[in-house]
Amino acid sequence: MTQRIALVTGSAQGIGRAVVEALAAAGLVVVGVDVREQDTGPMARSMLADLADTSAIDRLVAETGPVDVLVNNAAVLVEKPIEDMAVEEFDRTVAVNLRAPFLLSRGFGAGMKERGWGRIVNISSVGARTGGVSQVAAYAATKAGLIALSKNFARNYGPFGITVNALAPGAIDTPMLQGQEAVTPGLKQSLMPQIPLRRLAAPSELAAVVAFLASDAASFVTGATIDVNGGWFMY
Repeated sequence: MTQRIALVTGSAQGIGRAVVEALAAAGLVVVGVDVREQDTGPMARSMLADLADTSAIDRLVAETGPVDVLVNNAAVLVEKPIEDMAVEEFDRTVAVNLRAPFLLSRGFGAGMKERGWGRIVNISSVGARTGGVSQVAAYAATKAGLIALSKNFARNYGPFGITVNALAPGAIDTPMLQGQEAVTPGLKQSLMPQIPLRRLAAPSELAAVVAFLASDAASFVTGATIDVNGGWFMY
């Protein structure tokens, strides 16, 4: 069997880097994409791209070649009061968090359809369920949109042997959460009483779920949104 190829966006740190490590450990050839420079680590290749730029996405699809597993993880989070958010910040959030997953799923999905097998995993957020617990209106809105996008792709791509699922993580100890803590001191501690497990998760705990969804073991799971949040939100 030909070794499967995975592409992970936002691969330089946090959840993205943990997903890279989990998929590589599972035997996949992993290509990482990020807007910042990164060490290759377990990746076969790393690529630099700003996913707010549609031409950069076109180049990614053209230059990467066949991709069997796509993990749309890259995201922008602007932590500002609603009154202070600039239109440009809102537009960039939508471009990276929602438009890019659409374009990448469509672009790489074409090859998956031809080959009759594929996995697309979209990293949403508990904020899609709650609207966000801090000043992240645009971020929460895009993450809710990503769940709807996942369901639509699942319906359209299912007949071609492609599964499409979303994860809604919450309380993951990542640089993004640390950035929120810097803007809203005490945020992490305030979450603890709301989390039945009474702790933050390591990115590797989310990555393990991604690796499952990317595998043959998850062959009958599609259109699902899996909450990985320690019980913070139950739906």
